[in-house]
Amino acid sequence: MSAIVGVSVALACCPAGGQAPLDAGSSKVAPVDKQQIETALKLTREAAQRYEIWLEDARDAPAKLLPDPILRWSNPAAGEIHGNVFLWTMNQRPVAIGSLFKWFSPHWHMSHEFHSLAEGNLRAKYESREVWVTTAPGVRFAAVPNAPAPGATATHRLSQMRQLSKDFSSTKTERDGSVGELRLLSQPIYRYAEPSAGLVDGAIFAFVQGTDPDLFLLLEARASAGQTQWSFAATRMNGVGLTLRYREHTVWSAEALPWADINSHREIYTSFIHQAAKNPADLPARGQP
Repeated sequence: MSAIVGVSVALACCPAGGQAPLDAGSSKVAPVDKQQIETALKLTREAAQRYEIWLEDARDAPAKLLPDPILRWSNPAAGEIHGNVFLWTMNQRPVAIGSLFKWFSPHWHMSHEFHSLAEGNLRAKYESREVWVTTAPGVRFAAVPNAPAPGATATHRLSQMRQLSKDFSSTKTERDGSVGELRLLSQPIYRYAEPSAGLVDGAIFAFVQGTDPDLFLLLEARASAGQTQWSFAATRMNGVGLTLRYREHTVWSAEALPWADINSHREIYTSFIHQAAKNPADLPARGQP
């Protein structure tokens, strides 16, 4: 979650969920405002449906938006904020992921942040207007070091992915230099396969603060040249610095992105701000300010 404040335009040129929100590093359950949760779900679902996303080399076939969020989250350490993670796919394979969220305190705006999960370029429209064009692959896979061979059954592979994910850890470095450890959700938030393309199995795991995702880990069993092996890729869902370790060795990192890069809407990670009225009933039609 990249909390950006002070922009006054609609699109700033800037399940496993459902669990009670937890303060990261604490076992205490934070108070739950069900009305806020349902309001955020309604607003974010409607907003997600206004986006069209497609691969640059498949412009005649837009990616499919899954109808329900794959993760519902809150972050009580940041404020009264509720969000939902939506996924766009082609043949089940993830193409783009978006975390759309609504502030209720201390801010009131909505934010839509996205990361490409494609191994090519993406384009996206919002209400028929092109708003995001990437110029690089969103993910780059590498072999998981010393991983076992993928299992023969889906059940076995799920067990392997859950075990492999536990060997990864992640930290977040805020813009003020403070560093915090992120928490891994034990269950994948999405599972997929595309056997015809050599993708035997795959899953997305989330590293979170509270239940707010800051980093996504993709694990895939990929077949090539008669062999199948586990590969991984990581993506940010925050503009701050992030580090991913595997058995204490750094295997991926991302420096804090300058606001100008985020707001260019040409990077594989981008964010949009939507102004929202304090009373959801006062929101103008189609989410415009």
